[in-house]
Amino acid sequence: MRRFPFPAALALIVSLLVLPAGAADYSDLPAGHWAYADMTQAAALGLIRGMEDGRMAPDETLTWGQYLVMLTRTFYPDDYATALDRGLAWNEAGRHVALENSLLRSNDPTPMAQGDLSSPILRKDAVLLLDRLLPDGSLGRWEEGGRLTAKDSFPDWDSLTSPYQYALSRLFDASIVLGRLDGSFDGEAVIQRTDGAILLLRLVREVDRQLWGAETPVTLHIVSEAGEPLCPDQTVTARVNYYLPGYVDETELTGYALREDLLTLTAVSSVQDTYTLVYRPLTPAEAQEREFWDRLDRGEADLEDYYLQDFWLSALGENTAKHLRLFGDADTRRFTSQEEAKAHMTSLTVPVWRLKADGSKVSDTATLTVHTALAHDVEEIFTEIYNDPSQFPIKNLGGYDWRGDNATGEHNTGTAIDINWEENYQITDGRVRAGSLWSPGENPYSIPADGPVVRIFAEHGWSWGGDAWATSTDPATGNHDYMHFSYMGE
Repeated sequence: MRRFPFPAALALIVSLLVLPAGAADYSDLPAGHWAYADMTQAAALGLIRGMEDGRMAPDETLTWGQYLVMLTRTFYPDDYATALDRGLAWNEAGRHVALENSLLRSNDPTPMAQGDLSSPILRKDAVLLLDRLLPDGSLGRWEEGGRLTAKDSFPDWDSLTSPYQYALSRLFDASIVLGRLDGSFDGEAVIQRTDGAILLLRLVREVDRQLWGAETPVTLHIVSEAGEPLCPDQTVTARVNYYLPGYVDETELTGYALREDLLTLTAVSSVQDTYTLVYRPLTPAEAQEREFWDRLDRGEADLEDYYLQDFWLSALGENTAKHLRLFGDADTRRFTSQEEAKAHMTSLTVPVWRLKADGSKVSDTATLTVHTALAHDVEEIFTEIYNDPSQFPIKNLGGYDWRGDNATGEHNTGTAIDINWEENYQITDGRVRAGSLWSPGENPYSIPADGPVVRIFAEHGWSWGGDAWATSTDPATGNHDYMHFSYMGE
């Protein structure tokens, strides 16, 4: 049975899902795939599942049995589970539930009440089934000049019989069926797993739009990054399309913060009643900030001192606390002369790994000059990089470098560090300014975006030039400085 009765339409459309940085990985669905976002969201909602061998198989054809299971498992989960418990095969269970709930009918244009469930499902038949799950109340499609209709939009409209036209019209109004690239509906074409999942995902979004604010019981699994439970499961009454993490009772999660980069679903859905949220240990800076707010609540701290707290020293980018640390003044962000800068510099020796010609790594040291106030932090950073199991090799290392009285970069202030500058190039407006390549995974000296070097610097409040001011996700265009780390984000 459905979880909710369908109320009258609400007038607001808001996106249900966002793509997280840590969505599920499938060997044949890379992040650059055109359907990556929708398919990972559909998988997170349980609309579609990956294959046993770890593939998503986005281009494989969907059969009638597979699509009936997708629909009934999504909208009639209890009925489908009961059918399986009765001993029905997975696809026969889908057909049984579809017939029981009039999703499938004996007088359908394509008779499937007793048909071959292994045969491919056509686009027109998929639309017919989706329409029977669509509540009334779609907003319709509009453009300048008036309302859009499916009849006027699809050149092959007349090739469909009236049951298909009715279903297509409603799904078109709800922006669920958009048509092929050539503008046609192409009803006789088979459905691929990608198309079937995306159509179902759009249907769920429309259902949830119309159920906006409806109450539903949900169970929250709160786990660590290792997958271990951090507290007993929490069952709460939530509202459809409301912010999912807002329902977590964090009383027992002192010392932890939500891993938002692993969130595939950020809003409660009417077709999902169980969610897993991953929490990570607080960083020292985050723990200090929480303690400040606790002290403020107890009347032991002043809100005016918030931006002067030590936790800001390990936050990314510029802030008042960093200015005070480096220059002794909240409004100062640069030294006025080379002589003044030199007076605040310290040379230090840090442990590094060197790469030998045969590919082996040997322990060594390197020397660089940095702002005295950052010397201890820099020593910790390179010690952590040295101790990391990856043993990232360092060939070149540079810090303070006076580059002229008018230079605005942080090398003048001893708050910038360059690493392996030949293998981590700098690009400005798509033109290489320094270095010759950036090939993480291929060149051992190139710094991976998701590797320990970037992570460790960030934990100490240093921004990476590879993404700190990037204007393009393409590593060969826009502005990137892959060798560069800076304490104030420049």
